[in-house]
Amino acid sequence: MHVTDLAINKTMGMQFAAPGDTHILEMPESPLLLNHLGSIHAGVQFSLAEACSGAFLQLHLPSWQDQVMAVLRTSEVKFRNPAHGCLRASAQFDGASVEALSRQLATRGRALASVLVEVCDAQRIVTMSGSYQWFLRLQPKVS
Repeated sequence: MHVTDLAINKTMGMQFAAPGDTHILEMPESPLLLNHLGSIHAGVQFSLAEACSGAFLQLHLPSWQDQVMAVLRTSEVKFRNPAHGCLRASAQFDGASVEALSRQLATRGRALASVLVEVCDAQRIVTMSGSYQWFLRLQPKVS
């Protein structure tokens, strides 16, 4: 399942960026997403960033996709500026590599993956950044 298939993410309007874009997910502004100040709500930005971190793992660990259960373990975020317009989320690994994670999954059956995410608004201003740590575990094979 893609993160954009989840009902809450669909409701907020999350979608994958066009191929070749530097970001992974984007979300257009709508009245549903605004806070009391008229900017995009912090909870919406958090949800976009969390979804981006999960999508990033799916993109970089495709051979494990059907075998691994992934759950968000911890996160730490910083809201930097008010967000307006279409939001764009990009991600990168924090310290680990695809090879290291794959090795841990193969040998230990589990791994921790830390993903750094940045959310920018329509003016390319960073509105929030965060670190999302995922617990990955191999699912038992069903016979």
